[in-house]
Amino acid sequence: MDAPVSWQEFAASAARQASNLHFSSVAAKMRGVHERIHAQHPVVERLAVALYDPALKRLRTFVDSTDSGTSLRAYECPIADVSSLRAIAESGKARVLNDLGTSISGHSPHSRWLLHEGYRSSLTVPIMQNEQLLGFLFFDSRTRDAFPDPVVADLLLSGHLIGMIVTQELATVQMLVGGLRLASQFTHVRDLETGAHLDRMARYARLIARELAPAHGLSDDYIEHVFLFAPLHDIGKIGVPDSILLKPGRLDDAERDVMREHVAMGVQMAERLINDFSLAGLENIDMLRNIVSAHHERMDGSGYPNGLTGEAIPLEARIVATADVFDALACARSYKAAWTLDNAFDEIARMGGAKLYAPTIAALLDCREEVEEIYCRFQDDTPIR
Repeated sequence: MDAPVSWQEFAASAARQASNLHFSSVAAKMRGVHERIHAQHPVVERLAVALYDPALKRLRTFVDSTDSGTSLRAYECPIADVSSLRAIAESGKARVLNDLGTSISGHSPHSRWLLHEGYRSSLTVPIMQNEQLLGFLFFDSRTRDAFPDPVVADLLLSGHLIGMIVTQELATVQMLVGGLRLASQFTHVRDLETGAHLDRMARYARLIARELAPAHGLSDDYIEHVFLFAPLHDIGKIGVPDSILLKPGRLDDAERDVMREHVAMGVQMAERLINDFSLAGLENIDMLRNIVSAHHERMDGSGYPNGLTGEAIPLEARIVATADVFDALACARSYKAAWTLDNAFDEIARMGGAKLYAPTIAALLDCREEVEEIYCRFQDDTPIR
């Protein structure tokens, strides 16, 4: 059980379906579809996709194409706060609003934004995947009554294409993430990191990225890919011997050196997947490389493997590092008991600047209520290292 595992057969199985896909930016594809729609229906001035997180029952902006004005980005809310969208999800049917001024209240941030930007009618289409709600597609117009039945029928065909684009992009990344998360079960039949830990830290990372978006100019698809790639941060641990990975206590210096080799192993695995299965064109694939290679770097240069400092550490790696460290503090490990959330928040606050990127810590602290919701939603009693 102590020899490093062979993961090649597993990787082939996980990525084979992706080998024949041709990737380009989801945003670029959306703009292309929007241009074709606009040529036939000039009143359609905005297309946008919001994704749904069924675990937290929340909606979040993902990608849009807008003719003019500002876009609604880095925004999310509970679906319970939008009863009309909840009704669309339950019915599975599209909805037309011919006069937004009289149809929506304007109490929520997204409603106020729609009215402020001058939109006056809309068509909303649910995006389904395997009979489960993936999100919503919005066609918006600044013209009242812009969606008569013939236009709706035409747009539903375009909506099906957009749904396929979004589903394909997310399914490809989710296939890699989900498959690699199960790698240990196919090899050593052991859990390298519990599913709950990965679910928590990925959502912490998305939350942090969302909060950083205005100041750092982050797009919604960047935020989503941080969330999608974050669980792969420690994939190299597949090759760490059990005697070290599962040791019930702190590692000595020699064992710690072996443990740190998981970063190089993870980089090799990521590159092998990218090269062997033609994933180089997958949008934001460099984020995967950066997260795997640099999430153990620290702002003061005390991290590993390259001793990077400050902004030399890719932003997505800084984001994932904060999410990972916070969850490590708040959950049980093979060598320690879980800290209380209060203590974890206090400790992460002390790490700002020297060890972790201060804005990522501020983002986590500013969203404490959402962090606690994530922490309570995803629990697993299995200690991890």
